Amino acid sequence: MKPLVALLLAVVLPCSTAFAWSRPGHMVSAAIAYEELSARERRIVDKIVALAEKHPDRGAFEVAIGRAKGEERSRRIFLELARWPDDTRGSIHDHPTWHYWSRPLVDSASPPPKLPDDVPQGSAAEAFALNLSVASDPRASAGERAVALSWIFHLVGDMHQPLHSVSWVSKRFPEGDRGGSLQFVLDPVDKEPVSLHWFWDDSVSRDGEPEFATRRAAELMRRLPRTQFKELQPFRETAEFSAWAQESHQLASTMAYGPDLRASDAASKAPELPKRYLDRSVQVAEQRLTLAGYRLTEVLRWALRAEPGSRER
Repeated sequence: MKPLVALLLAVVLPCSTAFAWSRPGHMVSAAIAYEELSARERRIVDKIVALAEKHPDRGAFEVAIGRAKGEERSRRIFLELARWPDDTRGSIHDHPTWHYWSRPLVDSASPPPKLPDDVPQGSAAEAFALNLSVASDPRASAGERAVALSWIFHLVGDMHQPLHSVSWVSKRFPEGDRGGSLQFVLDPVDKEPVSLHWFWDDSVSRDGEPEFATRRAAELMRRLPRTQFKELQPFRETAEFSAWAQESHQLASTMAYGPDLRASDAASKAPELPKRYLDRSVQVAEQRLTLAGYRLTEVLRWALRAEPGSRER
């Protein structure tokens, strides 16, 4: 129980104000996993749905499910599992530090007078390991496993968003910009200022309707099939989560905070992003979110591998 106590205490520590993919983005990654598992291992879908029925925060799921039945009902449960950790923010279920794994990225052209003593790093990796342990334990209660599955769905998505792995440290941001939350750009859609982090959150999907998430997932799977991702492997161990974080950190360094970025520390002065940056950011975000969906499939297969009726690997 000691690791759990430590993680619960972590919520009182300073943390990033950022989300990860917006709720619609998380729904898309869950829709990818749903389609894959439905086609390959329906048993796992049925098991996850059965556990989700015992989720202690039933209200959120009832709203998400609506009047859907059958296949659509199961799909909507998957989508809500992925977005629930955002839906529950501010409640007794909330764990703010679980959403990110942030490491400093120092601006070599304009470093701070001294490196900060502490940049809030988050506890996403520890949270993933803890929740994977609970979700894969048939001795745990169905409610505990349902909550743990929600976090697994969500954290796999979180860790593929480049700005959830970094805090930009510079003369302007000597304590870090909290994953782009303190820098502002002009939203290319509505021309309003948004944080750099929120721009990335919204870059794949802004429509929270389940039908759109399903269509968007199918489109991404057609354009970005599994075979395009050489780094995609069967899930084996929790340490892989940190490797995904390192991938995101590298992309943040070379692209998200790359030479094409134009941003301001004042929302009122938020500049337009260059077309090159806009095009590349959408490309990277789509690749990362699609890969997150495929990796989520592998994690869920691993977590439920020892369930009755399963085949061991």
